[in-house]
Amino acid sequence: MKHNLFNDAKYDPVTLLPVTDRGDWVATSLGGMWSILNPHPRDVFIDDLAWGMARTCRYGGQLKHDVELYSVAEHATAMTWWAIENGRVRHVEDALAILLHDASEAFYGDIPTPIKKMLPDYKIMEDRAQFVIQDAFGLTAENTLITKKEIKEIDVRIRIDERLSIIEEPALSAGLNVTWESDPELERLGVEVACMLPSQARASFMSCMTWVCENMPYRDPAIAPLIEMHLDRVLEPTGGKKPRKMQVVENPYEKNEVLSHDDDAELTL
Repeated sequence: MKHNLFNDAKYDPVTLLPVTDRGDWVATSLGGMWSILNPHPRDVFIDDLAWGMARTCRYGGQLKHDVELYSVAEHATAMTWWAIENGRVRHVEDALAILLHDASEAFYGDIPTPIKKMLPDYKIMEDRAQFVIQDAFGLTAENTLITKKEIKEIDVRIRIDERLSIIEEPALSAGLNVTWESDPELERLGVEVACMLPSQARASFMSCMTWVCENMPYRDPAIAPLIEMHLDRVLEPTGGKKPRKMQVVENPYEKNEVLSHDDDAELTL
Protein backbone atom coordinates (compact mmCIF):
# COMPACT_ATOMS: atom_id res chain seq x y z
CA MET A 1 0.00 0.00 0.00
CA LYS A 2 1.58 3.25 -1.11
CA HIS A 3 1.21 6.20 1.23
CA ASN A 4 1.25 9.76 -0.04
CA LEU A 5 2.11 12.45 2.49
CA PHE A 6 0.31 15.04 0.41
CA ASN A 7 -2.92 13.14 -0.20
CA ASP A 8 -4.91 16.36 -0.31
CA ALA A 9 -8.17 14.59 -1.13
CA LYS A 10 -8.52 13.77 2.58
CA TYR A 11 -8.55 17.40 3.61
CA ASP A 12 -10.83 20.41 3.47
CA PRO A 13 -9.81 23.00 0.83
CA VAL A 14 -9.05 25.48 3.60
CA THR A 15 -6.36 23.12 4.87
CA LEU A 16 -4.58 23.37 1.52
CA LEU A 17 -4.10 27.13 1.84
CA PRO A 18 -0.91 28.68 3.25
CA VAL A 19 -0.87 28.44 7.04
CA THR A 20 -1.39 32.17 7.46
CA ASP A 21 -4.66 31.87 5.52
CA ARG A 22 -6.06 29.05 7.65
CA GLY A 23 -6.99 31.08 10.71
CA ASP A 24 -5.13 31.31 14.00
CA TRP A 25 -1.77 29.60 14.32
CA VAL A 26 1.05 29.07 16.82
CA ALA A 27 4.78 29.34 16.15
CA THR A 28 6.86 26.15 16.10
CA SER A 29 10.40 25.43 17.28
CA LEU A 30 11.71 25.51 13.71
CA GLY A 31 10.16 28.90 13.06
CA GLY A 32 7.20 27.46 11.21
CA MET A 33 3.50 27.87 11.92
CA TRP A 34 0.97 25.31 13.08
CA SER A 35 -2.64 25.97 12.16
CA ILE A 36 -4.74 25.47 15.27
CA LEU A 37 -7.94 24.44 13.48
CA ASN A 38 -6.71 23.35 10.04
CA PRO A 39 -3.37 21.53 10.26
CA HIS A 40 -2.01 19.48 7.35
CA PRO A 41 0.60 16.68 7.25
CA ARG A 42 3.01 18.94 5.37
CA ASP A 43 3.17 21.05 8.54
CA VAL A 44 4.49 18.15 10.64
CA PHE A 45 8.19 18.14 11.55
CA ILE A 46 9.56 15.68 14.07
CA ASP A 47 11.75 18.38 15.64
CA ASP A 48 8.67 20.44 16.47
CA LEU A 49 6.98 17.41 18.01
CA ALA A 50 10.03 16.29 19.98
CA TRP A 51 10.87 19.73 21.37
CA GLY A 52 7.26 20.64 22.05
CA MET A 53 6.60 17.39 23.91
CA ALA A 54 9.91 17.64 25.79
CA ARG A 55 9.07 21.14 27.02
CA THR A 56 5.48 20.34 27.99
CA CYS A 57 4.99 19.29 31.60
CA ARG A 58 2.40 16.72 32.59
CA TYR A 59 -0.04 17.07 35.49
CA GLY A 60 -0.34 20.81 34.91
CA GLY A 61 3.15 21.27 36.34
CA GLN A 62 1.83 20.50 39.84
CA LEU A 63 4.64 18.16 40.86
CA LYS A 64 6.63 17.61 44.04
CA HIS A 65 8.82 20.59 44.86
CA ASP A 66 12.02 18.66 44.15
CA VAL A 67 10.85 17.72 40.64
CA GLU A 68 11.77 20.25 37.95
CA LEU A 69 9.78 18.73 35.10
CA TYR A 70 8.08 15.57 33.92
CA SER A 71 7.49 15.92 30.21
CA VAL A 72 5.08 14.48 27.71
CA ALA A 73 8.09 13.27 25.71
CA GLU A 74 9.49 11.26 28.63
CA HIS A 75 6.04 9.81 29.30
CA ALA A 76 5.55 8.68 25.69
CA THR A 77 9.09 7.31 25.41
CA ALA A 78 8.76 5.28 28.61
CA MET A 79 5.47 3.79 27.40
CA THR A 80 7.00 2.84 24.06
CA TRP A 81 10.09 1.13 25.49
CA TRP A 82 7.91 -0.77 27.95
CA ALA A 83 5.63 -1.98 25.16
CA ILE A 84 8.62 -3.12 23.10
CA GLU A 85 10.37 -4.86 25.98
CA ASN A 86 7.18 -6.64 27.02
CA GLY A 87 6.23 -7.84 23.55
CA ARG A 88 3.17 -5.64 23.19
CA VAL A 89 4.37 -4.28 19.85
CA ARG A 90 6.36 -5.97 17.09
CA HIS A 91 6.15 -3.49 14.22
CA VAL A 92 7.22 0.07 13.57
CA GLU A 93 3.66 1.27 13.07
CA ASP A 94 2.43 0.07 16.47
CA ALA A 95 5.48 1.40 18.31
CA LEU A 96 5.09 4.81 16.68
CA ALA A 97 1.38 4.84 17.51
CA ILE A 98 2.38 4.71 21.18
CA LEU A 99 5.29 7.12 20.88
CA LEU A 100 3.08 9.69 19.13
CA HIS A 101 -0.14 9.10 21.07
CA ASP A 102 0.13 12.52 22.77
CA ALA A 103 2.00 14.30 19.97
CA SER A 104 -0.72 16.94 19.54
CA GLU A 105 0.24 18.23 22.99
CA ALA A 106 3.42 19.58 21.41
CA PHE A 107 1.19 22.37 20.08
CA TYR A 108 -1.87 22.40 22.34
CA GLY A 109 -0.29 21.65 25.71
CA ASP A 110 -1.14 18.96 28.23
CA ILE A 111 -4.52 19.75 29.73
CA PRO A 112 -5.30 17.82 32.95
CA THR A 113 -8.03 15.27 32.26
CA PRO A 114 -10.72 16.77 34.56
CA ILE A 115 -10.35 20.13 32.80
CA LYS A 116 -10.20 18.54 29.34
CA LYS A 117 -13.61 16.95 29.96
CA MET A 118 -15.04 20.46 30.29
CA LEU A 119 -13.53 21.62 27.00
CA PRO A 120 -15.24 19.76 24.14
CA ASP A 121 -13.68 22.06 21.54
CA TYR A 122 -10.23 21.11 22.78
CA LYS A 123 -11.02 17.44 22.19
CA ILE A 124 -12.03 18.21 18.60
CA MET A 125 -8.78 20.09 17.95
CA GLU A 126 -6.73 17.38 19.65
CA ASP A 127 -8.34 14.57 17.64
CA ARG A 128 -7.88 16.46 14.37
CA ALA A 129 -4.22 17.16 15.13
CA GLN A 130 -3.60 13.54 16.12
CA PHE A 131 -5.08 12.34 12.84
CA VAL A 132 -2.88 14.74 10.86
CA ILE A 133 0.28 13.75 12.74
CA GLN A 134 -0.41 10.04 12.30
CA ASP A 135 -1.14 10.62 8.62
CA ALA A 136 2.16 12.46 8.25
CA PHE A 137 3.98 9.33 9.42
CA GLY A 138 1.88 6.97 7.32
CA LEU A 139 0.01 5.45 10.25
CA THR A 140 -3.41 4.16 9.25
CA ALA A 141 -6.10 1.88 10.63
CA GLU A 142 -4.92 -0.75 8.16
CA ASN A 143 -1.25 -0.86 9.15
CA THR A 144 -1.57 -0.05 12.87
CA LEU A 145 -3.04 -2.95 14.80
CA ILE A 146 -2.57 -1.72 18.35
CA THR A 147 -5.85 -0.16 19.42
CA LYS A 148 -6.60 3.05 21.29
CA LYS A 149 -7.94 0.88 24.11
CA GLU A 150 -4.63 -0.98 24.37
CA ILE A 151 -2.65 2.26 24.36
CA LYS A 152 -4.99 3.69 26.97
CA GLU A 153 -4.41 0.70 29.24
CA ILE A 154 -0.64 1.26 29.13
CA ASP A 155 -1.24 4.99 29.62
CA VAL A 156 -3.36 4.44 32.74
CA ARG A 157 -0.89 1.96 34.22
CA ILE A 158 2.08 4.28 33.78
CA ARG A 159 0.18 6.96 35.67
CA ILE A 160 0.56 4.80 38.78
CA ASP A 161 4.35 4.86 38.35
CA GLU A 162 4.26 8.58 37.68
CA ARG A 163 2.07 9.46 40.63
CA LEU A 164 4.21 7.42 43.03
CA SER A 165 7.28 9.35 41.88
CA ILE A 166 6.14 12.92 41.36
CA ILE A 167 2.79 13.61 43.10
CA GLU A 168 2.65 14.68 46.74
CA GLU A 169 0.27 13.40 49.42
CA PRO A 170 -2.65 13.52 49.99
CA ALA A 171 -3.28 14.00 46.25
CA LEU A 172 -1.16 10.91 45.56
CA SER A 173 -3.42 8.52 47.48
CA ALA A 174 -6.59 10.23 46.28
CA GLY A 175 -5.50 9.92 42.66
CA LEU A 176 -4.52 6.28 43.04
CA ASN A 177 -7.89 5.54 44.63
CA VAL A 178 -9.66 7.04 41.62
CA THR A 179 -7.56 4.88 39.30
CA TRP A 180 -8.22 1.69 41.23
CA GLU A 181 -11.94 2.39 41.54
CA SER A 182 -12.19 1.84 37.79
CA ASP A 183 -10.06 -1.33 37.93
CA PRO A 184 -8.93 -2.71 41.32
CA GLU A 185 -6.58 -5.18 39.56
CA LEU A 186 -4.68 -2.51 37.65
CA GLU A 187 -0.92 -2.72 38.17
CA ARG A 188 1.86 -0.22 37.58
CA LEU A 189 4.21 -0.74 34.63
CA GLY A 190 7.28 -0.61 36.83
CA VAL A 191 9.11 1.94 34.69
CA GLU A 192 11.62 4.50 35.94
CA VAL A 193 10.42 8.08 36.13
CA ALA A 194 13.63 10.01 35.54
CA CYS A 195 12.18 13.54 35.31
CA MET A 196 14.54 14.49 32.49
CA LEU A 197 15.31 18.04 31.49
CA PRO A 198 13.85 19.05 28.10
CA SER A 199 17.04 18.47 26.12
CA GLN A 200 17.43 15.01 27.67
CA ALA A 201 13.79 14.11 27.09
CA ARG A 202 14.00 15.24 23.49
CA ALA A 203 17.16 13.16 22.91
CA SER A 204 15.57 10.12 24.55
CA PHE A 205 12.43 10.52 22.42
CA MET A 206 14.48 10.76 19.22
CA SER A 207 16.67 7.81 20.19
CA CYS A 208 13.58 5.69 20.76
CA MET A 209 12.09 6.68 17.41
CA THR A 210 15.36 6.01 15.60
CA TRP A 211 15.79 2.61 17.23
CA VAL A 212 12.23 1.62 16.38
CA CYS A 213 12.57 2.61 12.73
CA GLU A 214 15.98 0.98 12.26
CA ASN A 215 15.43 -2.26 14.19
CA MET A 216 11.77 -3.23 13.99
CA PRO A 217 9.96 -4.51 10.89
CA TYR A 218 7.37 -2.49 9.01
CA ARG A 219 3.95 -3.99 8.54
CA ASP A 220 3.61 -1.70 5.52
CA PRO A 221 7.10 -1.21 4.00
CA ALA A 222 5.70 1.47 1.68
CA ILE A 223 5.74 4.01 4.52
CA ALA A 224 9.44 3.46 5.29
CA PRO A 225 10.67 6.20 2.89
CA LEU A 226 8.17 8.60 4.44
CA ILE A 227 9.50 8.01 7.94
CA GLU A 228 13.09 8.10 6.66
CA MET A 229 12.34 11.56 5.29
CA HIS A 230 11.20 12.74 8.72
CA LEU A 231 14.27 11.32 10.45
CA ASP A 232 16.72 12.61 7.85
CA ARG A 233 15.69 16.21 8.39
CA VAL A 234 16.08 16.16 12.18
CA LEU A 235 18.36 18.94 13.38
CA GLU A 236 20.90 19.11 16.16
CA PRO A 237 19.81 21.34 19.07
CA THR A 238 22.42 23.79 17.74
CA GLY A 239 20.63 23.91 14.40
CA GLY A 240 23.05 21.70 12.47
CA LYS A 241 22.22 18.46 10.69
CA LYS A 242 22.71 15.33 12.79
CA PRO A 243 23.94 12.18 11.02
CA ARG A 244 21.48 9.54 12.18
CA LYS A 245 24.07 6.77 12.41
CA MET A 246 25.87 8.76 15.11
CA GLN A 247 22.89 8.75 17.44
CA VAL A 248 23.42 6.76 20.62
CA VAL A 249 20.50 4.40 20.95
CA GLU A 250 19.96 1.92 23.74
CA ASN A 251 18.75 -1.47 22.56
CA PRO A 252 16.11 -2.92 24.89
CA TYR A 253 16.58 -6.29 23.17
CA GLU A 254 20.24 -6.46 24.20
CA LYS A 255 19.63 -9.64 26.17
CA ASN A 256 16.72 -10.87 24.09
CA GLU A 257 16.17 -12.11 20.58
CA VAL A 258 15.39 -9.36 18.10
CA LEU A 259 12.03 -9.91 16.46
CA SER A 260 12.18 -11.24 12.93
CA HIS A 261 11.14 -8.97 10.08
CA ASP A 262 9.05 -11.87 8.83
CA ASP A 263 7.06 -12.16 12.03
CA ASP A 264 3.60 -10.80 11.26
CA ALA A 265 1.85 -12.36 14.23
CA GLU A 266 -0.75 -10.13 15.81
CA LEU A 267 -0.45 -9.46 19.52
CA THR A 268 -3.25 -9.55 22.02
CA LEU A 269 -3.35 -8.24 25.55
